[in-house]
Amino acid sequence: MSKQVLILNITRMGDLVQMGPLLARLQHEWPGAGIDLVVDRRFAPVAELLPGLRHIAAYDFHALIDDSRAKAKDVVALYQDVAAWAKPLAEAGYDRIVNLTFNQCSGLLAGYVGASDIRGVRSAWDGGPVVENPWMAYFTDMHLYRRFNRFNLVDVYALGGSGVGPFSPLRLAVPAGASDWARRFLASEPATAAQWVAVQAGASDPMKAWRPEYFGRTMALLSKILSVGFVLVGTTAEQETIIQVKGAYRDAGGRAPLRVAVGRTSLPQLVGLLAECRMLLTNDTGPMHLAVAVGTPVVDLSVGHVDFRETGPYGPGHWVVQPELDCAPCSFDRVCFHHGCKDRVATAEMAALCRHVLQQASVPVTAGGARLYQSAVDEDGLATYRLLAGAEHPTTAWYASFWRRYWYEAFTGTPSRTSAPIGPPPDLSDADERLGCLLPLLDRLCDQADEMVRISSRRPVPVEALKTFQARLGKARQEAVTRGMESPATAPLAVSFLRDIHNDNVQGLERLARHHAHAYELWRKRAKDIQARLHNATGDPSRRPFGRDVASGPVPAIGHR
Repeated sequence: MSKQVLILNITRMGDLVQMGPLLARLQHEWPGAGIDLVVDRRFAPVAELLPGLRHIAAYDFHALIDDSRAKAKDVVALYQDVAAWAKPLAEAGYDRIVNLTFNQCSGLLAGYVGASDIRGVRSAWDGGPVVENPWMAYFTDMHLYRRFNRFNLVDVYALGGSGVGPFSPLRLAVPAGASDWARRFLASEPATAAQWVAVQAGASDPMKAWRPEYFGRTMALLSKILSVGFVLVGTTAEQETIIQVKGAYRDAGGRAPLRVAVGRTSLPQLVGLLAECRMLLTNDTGPMHLAVAVGTPVVDLSVGHVDFRETGPYGPGHWVVQPELDCAPCSFDRVCFHHGCKDRVATAEMAALCRHVLQQASVPVTAGGARLYQSAVDEDGLATYRLLAGAEHPTTAWYASFWRRYWYEAFTGTPSRTSAPIGPPPDLSDADERLGCLLPLLDRLCDQADEMVRISSRRPVPVEALKTFQARLGKARQEAVTRGMESPATAPLAVSFLRDIHNDNVQGLERLARHHAHAYELWRKRAKDIQARLHNATGDPSRRPFGRDVASGPVPAIGHR
C-alpha cells in the first residue's frame, strides 16, 4: 500500500508555492505516495496549480479566526465545527503529517488528525505547542541569528518534511484559460511592445517595499533604451502605490506602454500573466514566487526586514538587490523611522540590471550602494546566492558559510559537499576566549542537570530540595545562555539549546529532568565540536582547544524529535 502524507499549509499564498520541492522530495522518498493538503479556502486556486497533490481539503480558516475574535460562536462550537470537517482526515490513517503552519491552532489540528510521524508544530500532552523535527525547529528560531542563516525556506520545508534529495525547482501548472486571458489582456493595449515586464511595486507590509517613485523612475529609464511594455500587478489594496508609480513614470518621461492589472486578475490569471512576461521586477511578495514557479526571471528588491536568503527567489536564473547597510536586513520587531535602506538602491543601476536580464547586456559591476546577488544551486542541491557586486562583512560571511555546513551535517548526518570557509574566522582570538569561558559553565550545568535527575527520581520527591536546586540551576543556565549569545561562534548553539529544552513533550518530573539533562549535554557536545572545528581551521597544531575533552568527528544526526 502506498504511503499517505498530509500537509498543513494555511497562512499565505507564497508559502504554498514554496512547498513545491517538498512535494517532489516526498515522491523521491516514497514513490507513488498519496499527498493531501489542508489549505485556507482563499488560496485553494493556487493549490490546484501545484503538481503532485492527490486531494485538497479547503476550509475557511480566515472566517474561523474572525468568528473567534468577534465571539460569534463560543470556543467549543468553533472547535466542534473544525473537528467535524477534519473527521475524514483523522480516519484516513496518514503515515506522516507535515505542518508548515507554525501556530498552536495548527498544532491542535495536526494532533487531532494524528499520524505516527508528525513534523512541524503539534500539540503536546498538555495542549501546548511543540516542534517536531530539527529542521522545523531551526525554522522557528533562525530569525534570532538570521545574518548567519543560509537556508532558504523552500529547502527547510523539503528537508524537514522529507529529507535529503535532488534539487527540484518551484513549479506551477499554467491553466490554458489563464494563458489565453493573459494574451488577450496584453493585446488590448494599442501600442506594441517587443517584450512585457511585470512590476510588483506594492507589498503586504510597507517595510518590505521599495519606494513607488523609484519603481516609476526605473521603468522610465528602461523604456528609453529597450522596446518594452510594463504590466503593473498587485491587489486592490495597492491602488495608491500604483498611482504613485504611474505618476513617477510619467514625470520621468516614460515612453513604453503601461497596463494596469492591479485588482483585475484571479490567481490563475495572475499566474498566466506572469508566464507571458519576460521578467518580473518586484519586492519580496507572493507574486514573486508565482513568477519563479512559471519560469519567469525575477529581479528582487530585498529591503526592510526582508532577508532574501530566507524567502528570496528560489533556484537559478534570478537576481537580488540588497542595500549595503549594517542594519540590513533589520529585525522583525524593529520600528524604523527613516527606511533609509530603500534610498541606497540607485534607479540607474536597477535599470541596468533589468537591461542585462532582458537583453543579456553586461552585468552591472556596481550596485550603487547595494549588494547584487545571482541565485544558484549549491553542491548539496540547495538554494544559494552568489555575490557579484558590493561586499559582505568578513566575519558574517565566514560564520554564515560555517553554520551552513554545520547544521546541514548535524541534521542530516551527511557530509556537506559545499566548500568550508577559507582559513580561521576573523575573530578567532575572541571566539577562543568565549568558548574557553563557556565550556566550564556547560560542564557545571551538565553535572547539575544530572543531579536534578537523581533528586527527581527519589520517592517521595524532596520538593523543597528540588525547588532550591532548580533555582540554582536556572541561575547558572541564564549565565551560560548570556555568555553563549555574545559570539557568532556560539550564539546559534545557545538559541538551539533554548528550543531543545522547551520542546518538552514529556510527563513527570523525572522524565522532564532527563529531557533537560539531554539538552544540556547536547549543547556541551556541540560547543566542543565547534571549538575543535575552529581549531582545525587555523591549520596550526600548536593551538589547543579549551575544555575537558574535544568531541571528535561529526556531530551525529538528530532524530525527528
